[in-house]
Amino acid sequence: MNYPIKLEECSWKQVEAALQDGFDTVITPSGSVEQHGPHLPIITDAAIGEVLAERIASGLGHAFAAPVIRPGLSAHHMFFPGSFTLSPETFICVLEDYCLSLAHHGFKNLVLISSHGGNFSTIQQSAGRIQETLKEKGLSAVVIPYVDMEEYVTWQQDILIQEYGGRKEEASGHADVVETAMMLVIRPDLVNMAKAEPGWMGDLFTVEDQLFRDGLHSLTSNGVLGDPRRATAEMGKRLLDVLVLKMTDAIRSRIQSLKS
Repeated sequence: MNYPIKLEECSWKQVEAALQDGFDTVITPSGSVEQHGPHLPIITDAAIGEVLAERIASGLGHAFAAPVIRPGLSAHHMFFPGSFTLSPETFICVLEDYCLSLAHHGFKNLVLISSHGGNFSTIQQSAGRIQETLKEKGLSAVVIPYVDMEEYVTWQQDILIQEYGGRKEEASGHADVVETAMMLVIRPDLVNMAKAEPGWMGDLFTVEDQLFRDGLHSLTSNGVLGDPRRATAEMGKRLLDVLVLKMTDAIRSRIQSLKS
C-alpha cells in the first residue's frame, strides 16, 4: 500500500496500517520563523526543513515526515521585525512531546533534524533527556539527533565552490546564496531577487559566540550572512539533491548501527 510521506496527510487508519507494514521511522524537522534578509520570506527555514524531511523519509523507505516545528530558537534574530522565537525550555518540551506522541503509537526511530542552525546544539544536548523520558514511560523508541552544523554548512560550500566556481564567503550561513537557491526551487513565488544584496561575509564558525550573544544585527544590518545574488534554481536543485543524499545516507547508517 502507498502512503503519503507527510504523516499529517494520513488518516489514522493509514498510520495504523503503515505501522503494521513496517513503517518504523519518523523524521521530525525543526526550522524557524525569522527574518531572512530583504529578499527571502521569514518562513524560509521551515520551508526548507519540511522539504528535507519529506525527501529523506522517501529515500529511507518505510518512514514518514512529521509536521515541521516552525518557530525555533531565534532570539538572535529578534532585532528584525517579524521574527519569532521560542525559549529553549519550550522548544525542548515540543521536541519531547513529539517524540512521546510518536513512540506511543509504536514508531521506533525518531530522527531529529534541523534546517535552522540556532536549533542544532539544543537538539543535540536535549536528546539524552528525551530518551530518558521515553525510557521512564516504558517506550522503546530511539531518539536519533542528526544535527552537525559544520558538516551541514561544509557540504553546501563544497558544492558551491567545486561546481559553481563560487566563494566560501558567499555561503556564510543565512539568507545566503545556498538558502536563496533552495528557495528558488521550493517557493520561488516568495523570493525577490531584485532585493538580493550581500551582507556580512566571512567564516560563520569564527563568529558564532558573537552572533548568539549580541544578535545577528551586530554583524549585519540587512540580516544576510553571505551573498545571495548568484543563486539560481538549477543551483538550488543540485544543493538540495546533494544535501538530501548525504543526510539520508548518514541517517540510514545511524539507524543500521543501532540495530546491529
